Amino acid sequence: MSAPMLSSGPTARRPVLCAVLLVGWLLWAVSAWWASPRPVDATWLDRDLAAGRVVGWERAQGWIDDGVFLGGLAQARTDRQGTMIVWTTPAGQTRAVDLAADGTGPGSPLDRYTARLTAIRAPGGDPGAPARVLSVAVPGLAVAVGLAWLVALVSGAPPRHGTRWFWFWLGLLPPFGLGVLAWLYVECWRPPTGRVDRHSGLLGLAWGFAVGLVLSVLTIGLRSALGGNVVPGG
Repeated sequence: MSAPMLSSGPTARRPVLCAVLLVGWLLWAVSAWWASPRPVDATWLDRDLAAGRVVGWERAQGWIDDGVFLGGLAQARTDRQGTMIVWTTPAGQTRAVDLAADGTGPGSPLDRYTARLTAIRAPGGDPGAPARVLSVAVPGLAVAVGLAWLVALVSGAPPRHGTRWFWFWLGLLPPFGLGVLAWLYVECWRPPTGRVDRHSGLLGLAWGFAVGLVLSVLTIGLRSALGGNVVPGG
């Protein structure tokens, strides 16, 4: 998801479009970071249970991430026999712990946590108002920023650096739509040099694939180093 070039109207409109896209991207990125599922250890579940911060919960097995590419959130794949416990907090965050390594029989940590959670409330049910709002707001903001980008890309003047297809492919750059920031810097804020680079769509596709792969590996590394609560993701 990204944001290319401005319209062919007056130059004065350009800062407005850049500002709108930046604000939209920031709102989406912060909301997506906050609401994305956080893989944590059982200590987090103990803390949330002790503090009464479990609004809703369910057993699950893996994630359904079909909508993540378009800016949505991964959803737990509900399974009553699943080894993963997923719960939501009053602030709208989703956390998950996978207890497969600790066994699944009677008396196992999975069995004990399930009993404790069931004593509080039945599995499933209402995840809480903040979680409901975020589940709609995150993909909604992603669509709004994406549509603004498409309108600007199709109807605007040609970019100074790269073709429309070049920015289209870079605009799909994950994670968190970093292609938006790349375009904002290159086309909006970097001082004009007088040079016009017509990078092709094929080059944009190659760059998008290569940089996306590097960023995905980097995200996994950061999640391992900093923990799932800081670097969320299903």
